[in-house]
Amino acid sequence: MTKPYIPKVARRWVTVGVIARPFGMRGEMRVRVETDFPERFQPGARLFWWLPPAPQPPPSTEPEETAPPRKGKKPPRTMQPQECYIKSVRWQGNQLILTLEGIETREQAERLRGAWLLIPPEERMPLEEDEYYIDDLIGMEVFTETGQRIGKLKDVRKGAAYDYFEVGQYLIPAVGEYILEIDVPNKRMVVRLPEID
Repeated sequence: MTKPYIPKVARRWVTVGVIARPFGMRGEMRVRVETDFPERFQPGARLFWWLPPAPQPPPSTEPEETAPPRKGKKPPRTMQPQECYIKSVRWQGNQLILTLEGIETREQAERLRGAWLLIPPEERMPLEEDEYYIDDLIGMEVFTETGQRIGKLKDVRKGAAYDYFEVGQYLIPAVGEYILEIDVPNKRMVVRLPEID
């Protein structure tokens, strides 16, 4: 299964929620929360919504009459994130239900089904010392204590007791015994490799 195309415009932002579907008839929407800081969903808070591009149908093998391609700049594959403000918020169990200003009917809410709710990276909540956002870690150059480069950090995998950093052929436990240095501004990490049985 191929991953959906995510344009650069969306990768530059931080996803805090995804609109699942309309709720009721007055523009309310169920939102799947994608942040460890649900308190950011407050009336008056500014977010940006962005709809991923619709999947493209496979190219037809049938000949068809088309206008000759236009020269010049290609149209963008997707729209820019759109600014919006939260009008109301309530929780139903662990489900977040919110309305956005200007969205007052079920039909308007339906048009936002599947939209990502984004914030600019500079509006992320500050973290404690030795805590990092995953997207700050992905792509870091990883070196051993002796200065040997072992690759780039490709992924962070969830484990039962702790996370693992995937670097090339290695899965490195994300604990102090193995992660010796993280330099976010320079995108550099120093690790001690686990012994392989």
